[in-house]
Amino acid sequence: MAVAQHLLVRSLRQNYLHHVLAGCPSVIGFILSNPADGETFVEAGRTLHRNRNRFKRTIRPEILHWDSDASLRRAKEKDLGKTLTDNDHVVAFAYGADAFPPTFRLAADGILDIPVANLSALKTATRSVGIRGLPDEILAIAVGEPLSLLSILIKPGRSTRHIVRSLREVRKQQLGRRRPKPSAAPTLEVLHGLGEAAAWGRELAKDLDEYRAGNLPWGDLDRGVLVSGPTGTGKTTFAQALARSCKVPIHIHSLARWQAAGHLNDLLKAMRRAFGDAMADAPSILFIDEIDSFGDRESLEGQNEQYSREVINAFLECLDGVDGREGVVVVGATNLPDKIDKAILRPGRLGKRIKIPLPDLDARIGILRHHLRDDCAAADLADIALRLEGASGAVIEQVVRDARRKARSERRSLTFADLLHGLPVRTVQSEEAFHEACVHEAGHAIVGHFLGSEAGSQLLECQVLREVGMDGSGGRTVMRQIPGRNLGKAAYVAQIAILLAGIAAEEIVFGDHADGAGGSDDSDLRQATLVAATMEVSLGLGDSLVYLTSRRPDDVLARLRLDPLLRQTVARTMDRCFQRARGIIMDHRVEFDRTVRLLEDRGRASAEDIEHQIEAC
Repeated sequence: MAVAQHLLVRSLRQNYLHHVLAGCPSVIGFILSNPADGETFVEAGRTLHRNRNRFKRTIRPEILHWDSDASLRRAKEKDLGKTLTDNDHVVAFAYGADAFPPTFRLAADGILDIPVANLSALKTATRSVGIRGLPDEILAIAVGEPLSLLSILIKPGRSTRHIVRSLREVRKQQLGRRRPKPSAAPTLEVLHGLGEAAAWGRELAKDLDEYRAGNLPWGDLDRGVLVSGPTGTGKTTFAQALARSCKVPIHIHSLARWQAAGHLNDLLKAMRRAFGDAMADAPSILFIDEIDSFGDRESLEGQNEQYSREVINAFLECLDGVDGREGVVVVGATNLPDKIDKAILRPGRLGKRIKIPLPDLDARIGILRHHLRDDCAAADLADIALRLEGASGAVIEQVVRDARRKARSERRSLTFADLLHGLPVRTVQSEEAFHEACVHEAGHAIVGHFLGSEAGSQLLECQVLREVGMDGSGGRTVMRQIPGRNLGKAAYVAQIAILLAGIAAEEIVFGDHADGAGGSDDSDLRQATLVAATMEVSLGLGDSLVYLTSRRPDDVLARLRLDPLLRQTVARTMDRCFQRARGIIMDHRVEFDRTVRLLEDRGRASAEDIEHQIEAC
């Protein structure tokens, strides 16, 4: 009863209907969600206008309760007009907004959803009836339970252990919840190409074993992680494999799925229900796909701003565990980590960030072998894996699926030739285009070698493809950021020079450059422009110390589009860096030419290979 009273009052205050609590004439409807709690809320509604000042009159409202009995509903609706006319204070309850008769909806000051009984409501209610000493993490287990159970489970004199055990058992037995089976996905041990994500997942599995055994407190575990990476790299598969390795159930959700429930209140209910279901199965994993769909409150605008803000705030409340989240590991997945509200990524929410990259050669061979199972067991898959350079795990799986389909249509076992048939169509570069790509990547390699230390990075390798890769590129030069370095202006300027070195090399050799350095989000020109603009508007490493915007790419580029003076400054910086890259290549022309020939002969060159070419001169 105390919880029900608290929730009715909170609903009125949240909807700015304070005049109801002040005793003014009013007609109010409340939407119930659980029939088992109906009588409790009806009784709480009788006390809604009770004045604690004994010298003032007590208001006894007329209570209406439309339940599922059709005959009772018709009888109440018949007399509804007289009831509304004869009473200044009417409080009604029904199981859905449409369940209130049209006459009542016209007369009502408001028809309100009753908020979820969160931890704050339970704490207030238990204190009001004299129950003390329940820790928040224990009381939070009751969040989301029917009110009819609360008075059974939470009583003075009962031990907290008894309360927790009874609550979990009663919920399983009376609500008949079917515990989802652990995912049938493969474990992390048999998946390839997950990199840091797999290592983190294996450590989490060990920690959860210790948590279940009572040897490790929940506060010492990673409670949330953001997994990012290009489309098709296996973020959902990772979450399913994580659940399998941790031997826990997984609940898969997304904002789009919650929005399908209906209006804002329905969305929020679906969101809280998802967290509640995961809590009931704890320890468990709650996977939220495309978490960037929530947006960022800093960039919200337009008529949907308030709606989106309320959704994000409610999501943060769920992540915080105010309503109890012990035993639930939240895994968020995104292709666009820069689009996510910073508060979502705060430590304690999704503070751990892990990237799943496109698979390298060894990972591609492993993924092929995994999906092939026992087929082509003796085949050397290296050539096929090389031709899948730049492909995601999803693309590789599709190659195997297409090969199986071809073998099935011809009613025979899968062969190596079927795999070749299933490879995506690729464009073979002409000798001229291949030579241009070698020149471009050699430029990056030479300038990267000489400026790498200054830029805070290290050259790893250069590669040029005879066939255009899955990512549309004909080659790439890989630089790795050196951890633990504080980067000053000189480092960023060196980074820009390395990024523009490919174009500089083309202009030296051919007198002009082609379009391969621009046109996409990961192109050399975009990256160089971003670095130069970020120095000016965010890092205080340009012409002034003024901070204008965050270093997120969208914010920086938006500022650049609007400010012609900024564009001029960025253009001058890039021109100086371009000339610097050009000068380095000209000063080391012999080494550069040797690197071009090495790439033409082998198609790739490691950092050691390039260093050997330079030392030989």
